[in-house]
Amino acid sequence: MNMHSDSSFSASRRLRFNRATLASQQRDGGKPVLVGIDREALSLNVGIIRRRLGARGLCAVLKGDAYGHGIDLVGSCLLDQCTHMAAVDNYELVALRKMAPNTPLLRLRVGTEAEISQAARAGWRIREMAASRDKIERISRLHAHFGARAEIHLTLDAAGLGRNGFFFRDLDDIDVLARDIMAMPNVTVASIACHLPDAGSADPSDRDDPSRVAIDKFRAAVSVLLRHMRENGRKLPELSAYSSASSCAFGQSDSLLDLGCAVFDRIGSSLLGLTEGNGHGERNTSQVMHVSTAVCDVVHRQVGETVGYERSYAVEAANGEDVALLGAGWLTLSRYQQGIGKTELPAWCIGPDGSPHRFLGRQSMNISTIAAKSARGGNLKTGDMCFLTTDFHGTDCAPTIPRIAKWMGGVQHEFVTSAFGTSPSSLRFLF
Repeated sequence: MNMHSDSSFSASRRLRFNRATLASQQRDGGKPVLVGIDREALSLNVGIIRRRLGARGLCAVLKGDAYGHGIDLVGSCLLDQCTHMAAVDNYELVALRKMAPNTPLLRLRVGTEAEISQAARAGWRIREMAASRDKIERISRLHAHFGARAEIHLTLDAAGLGRNGFFFRDLDDIDVLARDIMAMPNVTVASIACHLPDAGSADPSDRDDPSRVAIDKFRAAVSVLLRHMRENGRKLPELSAYSSASSCAFGQSDSLLDLGCAVFDRIGSSLLGLTEGNGHGERNTSQVMHVSTAVCDVVHRQVGETVGYERSYAVEAANGEDVALLGAGWLTLSRYQQGIGKTELPAWCIGPDGSPHRFLGRQSMNISTIAAKSARGGNLKTGDMCFLTTDFHGTDCAPTIPRIAKWMGGVQHEFVTSAFGTSPSSLRFLF
């Protein structure tokens, strides 16, 4: 699959993918679904984002096993291009720490005591998210038990969203919080952040915009915290304001840099080409994940004969029809790849020459049936690699994850990529 602006998987990229596929199969053994992670596309996306960030740092959000792409593969490609990295679960954080011994790592949710204890005991140096005084105190106590200093990623609920943030009615609440933190000698507030309602579509000139109101409130709260830190000789924290649009506030028009602290942006799905573009300029990012499978066999069926799950497709051509069998069905790919509870979808495969082949009938658990002859007249043969895609306009194949996500009912894009990435029948590799 691919999400370039021309919606095509170029011949040169297919050739590079196929060469890497052969090498991966020889090295790692055969699996029916091959998930290529395009390092060139990843580098292109980072370049687009870094140009927009300017002086701000880049925190790569790699939760959910890098949105299903493989944290080991994606993380290794980003080490030299990111100032920070972030994940959620301990298996993700330890994988990143092994790759990047000195890069700041953030946990992007409030950790359990077991998770925090494991990280503190192992010395992974994780910035633990904290949204309450009680949680900061618990994090401090757990780290002290293992002789470690606690680094805190303090989140403030400046927007009233009620998600992973310290709720404050006024600046007196922040003043009390700051005094309590200063009384904890084992704690370093390494960064302060807030989640904005929708910075991706916010209007920086509209003073009543919810994101504008939130960031103004955040700036006021941070100013109180900074005053206490300076008075107590504490190192100043880094700052980050973010939203699900994967971007900090309003970019250069309100970057927080004037507060005298280093600032970083949290970027997640845009890194992997999973967004179709937003108001901050990530419109030309390329999809990083490409999914392919091989033709296992080609069989001929006479007019009136059936193929597909529950004989859901009947051959109508007078001369019969050649049917290509793929070693991938809804169980192989994960049922969710074809929609929640669905086993039929408006799907196509893109053949080696770039031509589309339609799926025939409902797909079974481990075999898919597609037309061997393409809409352009080409014929598949055993061993050919097909690229899996979803189509909505008959002959206009645009193999993009956002289109699949939309067809599935508007699910998050990472839900789609995870369906490919977590399948035990999938082999992931860099190319």
